[in-house]
Amino acid sequence: MRLDELLSRLPEESVASLSLADPACDVYNLSFLTNEACQLPRGDVLYFTDSELLPKQIPSSRHFSCVIVDGAPAPDTLAGQPNVNLCWLEQGANLFACYNALQSAFLEDQRLMGIIRRLLAAHFSNQGLQYLIEEAATALGNPIVVVDPTYRYVAYHLGDLPEDDSQLAQVMRKEIANETVLDEAVAYIRDNHIDSEIARNKGPYEHHNEILDCNTMTIAVMVRGVCIAHVMMMEGAHPFGDLDREAFVRLSRFVAQEMQKSEVWGPTSGEMGSYFLENLLNDRSPSVAVTNRRMKALNFHPKELKYVVCLHAPGEGLSQVQAEHVAGQLRPVLHHALYTRHHQHLVALLSRDADVGFSPSAERKLREVAALNGLTVGVSNIFTSIVDTRKAYEQARAAIRYGNMASHAIADDGLYRYCDYAYMHMLDITGRRTDLLSLCHPALLSLLEYDEEHNSELLETLFCYLQVAGSTARAAELLNLHKNTMLYRLGRIRKQLGMDLTSGEELFMLQLGFRILMNTGLFSPRLHLNRRDLSE
Repeated sequence: MRLDELLSRLPEESVASLSLADPACDVYNLSFLTNEACQLPRGDVLYFTDSELLPKQIPSSRHFSCVIVDGAPAPDTLAGQPNVNLCWLEQGANLFACYNALQSAFLEDQRLMGIIRRLLAAHFSNQGLQYLIEEAATALGNPIVVVDPTYRYVAYHLGDLPEDDSQLAQVMRKEIANETVLDEAVAYIRDNHIDSEIARNKGPYEHHNEILDCNTMTIAVMVRGVCIAHVMMMEGAHPFGDLDREAFVRLSRFVAQEMQKSEVWGPTSGEMGSYFLENLLNDRSPSVAVTNRRMKALNFHPKELKYVVCLHAPGEGLSQVQAEHVAGQLRPVLHHALYTRHHQHLVALLSRDADVGFSPSAERKLREVAALNGLTVGVSNIFTSIVDTRKAYEQARAAIRYGNMASHAIADDGLYRYCDYAYMHMLDITGRRTDLLSLCHPALLSLLEYDEEHNSELLETLFCYLQVAGSTARAAELLNLHKNTMLYRLGRIRKQLGMDLTSGEELFMLQLGFRILMNTGLFSPRLHLNRRDLSE
């Protein structure tokens, strides 16, 4: 502890005068000066003595700090030396009260260091923010919560909060159950400008919270000038003291570092919208009421139709800087949207009016940016309730996965819509429970065997014909066949299948059969089609 900080703990009006050559020197212990210690005093000890025991001189290589208890002047050879710190007590000052006050300061400092070491260990354990708060609440002996600016609980530990009917216990049980600050409490915070007071205070803001009916200590958690959360400690088990205030400031810094481990807090994306979206992507069953309240706090009002777009980079994925760079290129698309970096992907929640939807211009921009940066894009189905964001994200991820798998048959130029590949997802799920070939139309399996035996290409011809919705001319063009050759092959196919290829039910079963054959690897078309080829 610094010498000047230590001496400031002496009882009021007990100090007569000071002569501090180095007030910032560190002192780690107290001791009464003895004849033996006088010969070689330690520089890290603050001694108590009367003037008779003071040494005549101190080596210039060693500090000497001393409290003189009898008020007598120090020897001329000692006073004023650049390595000597002296404090004279007033005549009649209680020596033992002074000594005990400084000893208590040491004990408090040791306890503070113990708490800080515990917080450091929790932080470097990589067990997350919740573990850090549990350790902090246990060490400080009072309940602690972390709330983001949309009043959602990020982490909390109530410790030994009594299971009684006290106002504090009742309110905390309700809020923890909802994982958010209650509407009544939010109104109280706004009406009393508590957030502004927290921002104005350089240290912890102490306030008697009428909703909780207890004293609270709150501090803002700042990352690059942005408030990302508030940490609040409630006066539950014991009153606040100076040690609590000092430890609480240190805790806020650890919380800031812990929250920056989350991917959303990158160099330039300290936005609450990103944090909100990150939570939606992680929450399997979000509350509608809580989500709506948080959107209101964010002033985010999404349009009727919503999509999730996921941009994926091969290999190790997108770094935070890369994700921000790509997001900058997508600014024209990201209006009425939120975006974040999630599991090394750039994920955007787009919202559009019903009469606009996922416009061709937005699709073109996504394709351009994806091609420029070597990315693939997955687009979810349309959804209307924002609580379905995680489900839509999973669709976008699945679209990328299955789109890449099917790219050898149908190219989509790096942008895959889930609606175009949902059948592959269905086959993937079904294939884990049954033999997919048992679901394939037997006539198609027969045609596969015929091709293998006769080295023919009837299966390839039928696949192309079905892909262009039965257009003989278009199929002949894509297969580079004369129209008569195409008609001849179709005749052979009809005969082999035992079908006239006019029944919608039969065509559906054949299309399904082709997808099963491709899924199992038994058929891979040699003709590489682009999805645009199918609509021309």
